[in-house]
Amino acid sequence: MSAKFVAVLALAVAASALPVVPVGKIAYAEAPAQYDFQYSVHDGQSGDVKQQQENRAGDAVHGSYSLVQPDGVHRIVEYTADKEHGFIANVRYEGHPIQAPAPAKIAYAAPVAKVAYSAPVAYAAPVAKVAYSAPLTHFVAVLALAVAASALPVVPVGKIAYAEAPAQYDFQYSVHDGQSGDVKQQQENRAGDAVHGSYSLVQPDGVHRIVEYTADKEHGFIANVRYEGHPIQAPAPAKIAYAAPVAKVAYSAPVAYAAPVAKVAYSAPLTHVSYSSPSISYQH
Repeated sequence: MSAKFVAVLALAVAASALPVVPVGKIAYAEAPAQYDFQYSVHDGQSGDVKQQQENRAGDAVHGSYSLVQPDGVHRIVEYTADKEHGFIANVRYEGHPIQAPAPAKIAYAAPVAKVAYSAPVAYAAPVAKVAYSAPLTHFVAVLALAVAASALPVVPVGKIAYAEAPAQYDFQYSVHDGQSGDVKQQQENRAGDAVHGSYSLVQPDGVHRIVEYTADKEHGFIANVRYEGHPIQAPAPAKIAYAAPVAKVAYSAPVAYAAPVAKVAYSAPLTHVSYSSPSISYQH
């Protein structure tokens, strides 16, 4: 048992003598974040009128947005943000509130008033006299009221029609992030059923893809795709250099081939215990 312990201890000493090899680390240069985008919407049918633009260079952000509120007032917000001052917004309003239109009035035909107060129906003497008599007369009274109600003309419900203006909008944005290599932009405008737009991006291989498209009722969707530039070969992975002392220590004779270890490993008591007959006698 002590011989095994000595052998294990000798191997542990050999392993602790090996130097620690540092793992290679690849450092990437961090470029400051940079982007720019803007869009605008002008829908005369729904009254949705708004726009926004924003740009960033490093930690400094500048932008603005505006919209037409439901009361007709134009709200304009200009803002900035940076490490030193934080977020600062300047809000101003242009225009005056517009009073909402009064609800439409529904005209009722004159015959309705005449029928509602006609003497034969509302004040007929037989109905009043038999209202408290037998069950048959009660049925007659209900039938008289039903006949009077069926004589009323049907009044149509008023319907408000809105004029449908053709859809119209325009937007565009662009992103240029030198750190991640994300470079792209898009712009699109619509007038009625005609849509025109384009977008472009830099692919992972460095090629610039540009797409121009149109869409309308007559021709459907048509896209024209073209490429600019040539593919760029990806850089080879960085090689990690290993220190020479590792090889020298791994093959040092005093540790790997120490004589006391070999003698203990093959000592007679270990062999006698491993093949003793009591161990075999319990096998079936």
